Amino acid sequence: MHDTRSDSGIIVVAQAAGANAVHTGLQAGDVIREINRTPLQSSSQLQALIRNFKSGDPAVLQIERNGKLQYLAFEMD
Repeated sequence: MHDTRSDSGIIVVAQAAGANAVHTGLQAGDVIREINRTPLQSSSQLQALIRNFKSGDPAVLQIERNGKLQYLAFEMD
């Protein structure tokens, strides 16, 4: 991952489509750094963490977009 703040994180390449997709505000090219203050190292780690969420649980992503850190908050569907 060149031109980013660190070497860890998960690059968003596309958004999931369909009725079960959670609307997070992520965009292609975003780098997900953390979910609920847990640093991310792999997509399998992210998937494992997401499986533990229940409908209505709050989630906060720390992302890097265009070289700037941002936070996206949403509730799991």
